[in-house]
Amino acid sequence: MPKKIKKTKKNAMENFIKKIQKRDKSIVSFDFEKIVTVISKAMKASNEGSEAEARMVAHKVLADLVRISKKYKNFLPTVEGMQDTVEKELILSEYVNTAKAYILYRAERTKIREQNAMVPIEIKEKIAESSKYFATSYQEFIFYQFYSRWRDELGRRETWVEAIDRFMDYMKENMGSKLTNLEYEEVREAILNQEICPSMRLLWSAGKACRKTNVCSYNCAYIAPTTWRDLSEIMYVSMCGAGCGYSVEPENVEKFPQIQKQTGKMAPKIVVEDDKVSWCKAFVSACEAWEKGLDVEIDYSLVRPAGAKLETMGGRASGPGPLEELMKFTKRKMLAKQGRRLTTLDLHDVICQIGLIVVAGGVRRSALISLSAPDDYNMRDAKKGAFWQTEGQRSMANNSAVYEVKPSAEEFLEEWTALVTSHSGERGIFNRGGLEAQLPKRRWEAVKNAKQIGMNPCGEIYLQSKQFCNLTSIVVRPKDTMESLTRKMHLATIVGTYQATLTNFEYLSKEWKINCEKEQLLGVSITGYYDNKI
Repeated sequence: MPKKIKKTKKNAMENFIKKIQKRDKSIVSFDFEKIVTVISKAMKASNEGSEAEARMVAHKVLADLVRISKKYKNFLPTVEGMQDTVEKELILSEYVNTAKAYILYRAERTKIREQNAMVPIEIKEKIAESSKYFATSYQEFIFYQFYSRWRDELGRRETWVEAIDRFMDYMKENMGSKLTNLEYEEVREAILNQEICPSMRLLWSAGKACRKTNVCSYNCAYIAPTTWRDLSEIMYVSMCGAGCGYSVEPENVEKFPQIQKQTGKMAPKIVVEDDKVSWCKAFVSACEAWEKGLDVEIDYSLVRPAGAKLETMGGRASGPGPLEELMKFTKRKMLAKQGRRLTTLDLHDVICQIGLIVVAGGVRRSALISLSAPDDYNMRDAKKGAFWQTEGQRSMANNSAVYEVKPSAEEFLEEWTALVTSHSGERGIFNRGGLEAQLPKRRWEAVKNAKQIGMNPCGEIYLQSKQFCNLTSIVVRPKDTMESLTRKMHLATIVGTYQATLTNFEYLSKEWKINCEKEQLLGVSITGYYDNKI
């Protein structure tokens, strides 16, 4: 009878662990007895322990895996991770000789696998075919580090040729017969030979990621937030990999609701699911609860753990930790302003914290620029002195003062002095009042009635609130002629026109789509022009 009870307990724990991922990324059924066998062999090899003791250690390993699976419902153990746990439990159970033998055995097996890991000839040929398009190995390294996607169907990262073919397949999927086969081929060859560059965001995301949301295809955005939902849209845009400019001028910040005094009552529990939209919705729900004087419990158990594979965006997950940090930070800011509204600096800090937690493609990345009123002295001094020691989140954004009219000499000198004494080179200056003189007439007619026009984080283009920008580039080579440059510009414009049609913005409010379809911005930049005498 005791043996039967023990087996039932083991079976109950196995219900939590049904699958395991092998080193080749394949997923197979979890087999508890294999753990017992491995530990038993290690004990025999070191003349330490018995089969019963091996089973006892195996149960401890299984219990460790079950604890993780209860905390993270999408947990998928790996062979390497399980073997690490076996080592740990052998040491904790004081089977020192067995642990040593097991560690040495693993090291030897790793060495054998590395020696036998031969790269197939056909893959070598594909890599060589792609390498010829790069002038230096450094350029090729940059491609593989930042733009080459892992392809499950290939079991490896894609080559340059395969990446461009993925881009072209997605372009044909969207454009269909609007372009001729000859035009498609000309665009493909121009990108392959690095004569032109599409949006590098789109080069990276074309396919599954961009099909999910076209936000992934854009470089930059701008918004003047007035609601909690708007803040979540900054989070969403950033998680899709686009940079985002934003305004914290009184004109929009004062539209945020007043924070009610806390009542001690609880709002409905928030369960965060494992995707970008759920993170954004959870953030909005939490802010709305705190605004109404309520507290709220937030359940992160469905969020995959740090390091888990991201199937659509690529890379590895950050885990729930960054979102938890944002929630705690925002709650602290809001509860400090009970009976009042958030200040411009409060809102700026919350958005910077959003930037701090953003992970796109498994890499922590975000680009932000904050626009504030000239007489907002708190924002002027936001990055004064060693601000990073107490307000580290402020490092995430560049700050600029917005001038609607030409400042007096005294006002300008005061701002410039603050910039110098801050020792951070901030704030910059944004001349909104001079837009009519700076913009092409056709653009001015489209945006002259828009409120709070801003810019992207690089300060390259002026945008309406809730608008994206995108660009393509032509690469100037020393031997280019006016004829070849004109051809490159023609092809880059085709790509830019195509990119401007991508307006399927999952989650974002309708204004984004309206603005991007009404004013389809096409940027064709020139790089390498100093290399050519023309």
